[in-house]
Amino acid sequence: MSYQNNNQYQGYDQQPGYGYNAAPQYGYAPPPQQQPPPPQQQQPYGSYYENQNQYQPPQGGYHYPPPPAPPADGPPPPGAGGMDASGYSMGDYKGAKQYNPTPKFRDLWAALLFLAHFALFVVMAVLFIRALPSSAFKNSGNIKYTKDFYSWPTMIMWLCVLLVSIVFSVIYLGVLQMFAGQMLVISFWFSVIAMIGTGVYYLAAKIWFAGAIMVIFGIFYALMWFSWRHRIPFSKVVLETVCHITRKFPSTMVVSLVFLIVQTAFSALWSLALAGSFKYMEKYQSCSTHVDRNGRQYQSCSNVKEILAWIYMVFSFYWTSSVILNVLHTSICGTFATFYYFEGAPGGYPTSHPMLSSLKRSLTNSFGSICFGSLIVAVIQTVRAILRALRNQEGDNIAIQLMACCVDCILGCIEGIVEFFNKYAYVEIAIGGKPFIQAAKDTWTLIKDRGVDALINDCLIGNVLQMGSFLCAAVVALVAWLYITITKPEYNSTGSYTAPIIIAAFIIAMSMFMVLLKCIDSGAATTFVCLAEDPDVMARNNPRLFALVRETYPNVVRGVHASNNYF
Repeated sequence: MSYQNNNQYQGYDQQPGYGYNAAPQYGYAPPPQQQPPPPQQQQPYGSYYENQNQYQPPQGGYHYPPPPAPPADGPPPPGAGGMDASGYSMGDYKGAKQYNPTPKFRDLWAALLFLAHFALFVVMAVLFIRALPSSAFKNSGNIKYTKDFYSWPTMIMWLCVLLVSIVFSVIYLGVLQMFAGQMLVISFWFSVIAMIGTGVYYLAAKIWFAGAIMVIFGIFYALMWFSWRHRIPFSKVVLETVCHITRKFPSTMVVSLVFLIVQTAFSALWSLALAGSFKYMEKYQSCSTHVDRNGRQYQSCSNVKEILAWIYMVFSFYWTSSVILNVLHTSICGTFATFYYFEGAPGGYPTSHPMLSSLKRSLTNSFGSICFGSLIVAVIQTVRAILRALRNQEGDNIAIQLMACCVDCILGCIEGIVEFFNKYAYVEIAIGGKPFIQAAKDTWTLIKDRGVDALINDCLIGNVLQMGSFLCAAVVALVAWLYITITKPEYNSTGSYTAPIIIAAFIIAMSMFMVLLKCIDSGAATTFVCLAEDPDVMARNNPRLFALVRETYPNVVRGVHASNNYF
């Protein structure tokens, strides 16, 4: 028997034992003739937003049915209905199996090495600070007649810098929570105006090459709007999702503020120690007299111990600062992962205080892994600092300057790559309590095989944070300039301290802003990693964001479903 219209049985031909190609021994009759369904049109983003509580299957291509809802009378007993011993469905909460609330101690050697290094830094800091002049930090009663930079009026200025930075960061975070979409557009065009404005300033100052480069890049960046504007809906939903979780767990912002205070206290201690090191290390200086070719005598002084002490101080600053920020980053990632995997689960959250539990894991079980990853970045940053110092000293030697510049550029690229992978490796550490090497390998697999880099590159949240950090730094630098201009301390009678103070205030404010808004950056990173590992959870809890990902980045969802051996 033959059939005149075989196309109507295409859906059955792909299944064994069905359709006109079925084996005769099964005795299956062909299905009744049916009218083909009407063609479906591509729906815009807005069609997925109408009902956020209902999962909508994709229109052709990849079919991922939503997980069944739990019964109204509660979840079945453990071991029944596909539930495991902990009360979670093995299918619906597959990603939750990756979350390890009680990980083992990892990379213990790195934690011990960091603690030993920090103990040595504290000893050096105490010795160096004691070497500061006894007149420092004494209130003379008149700001204008302050001769020493390290004095009470100067401390008031830096206190104003810190307070303004914190207040601006908190206000910016609140505005970001209320106007996520508008901030994305504003941040993009702010970057364009900042580039072109800086280029025009350089041209006016007759710095032709730098000015032309900035103007060209600004125009090129503005033209990119026509190809980047389609990223706005996706970035907006991601930003709104992250902000929603920070409002649900305000402890993420509180802990960020606490770590900001810790980082500020360490930076102040390090600055005082560095200032005191000049006075303390003078006793190790050795000088010798030499005679040049004209018979004139001159002295040459060197202080190897002082140079070694400075190198150690720089290394300690980079490593300690990196550990502080990465502990905060890992703690926030653990909180976001807890929400992602256990929000709406029958058994609820594995802990009543996700942020505190995640912070505890970061400071204990995963502390060694955090120190390990931070050590790699600190070594690269220290080498780059040494190269920059050599470039400044060898100003007349073009060959050394060129070589140092090339090596510094290569190390800068390596540093950026390492920091990028570390950022997402810490997410793996927060979720599964993995050692650093294993987390780095899993991060590479995640980005290489799942196409997560497309989501990361297209997300514009980084632009919003960069704009905020620049605005915060500009406002704080203005406050520092006004203070030093109005008070007119005696040590700045020639204006030699004005530029260093403004630059230092700018850098401090920018770093403080990024620490306080770490909850946004870390939350976005965790969302991408969790989405790549288990998109079914997002399909259930956040269908709006999942619909955008599935429509715009189908490879991410397809890659995970096609290869579940990653879990």
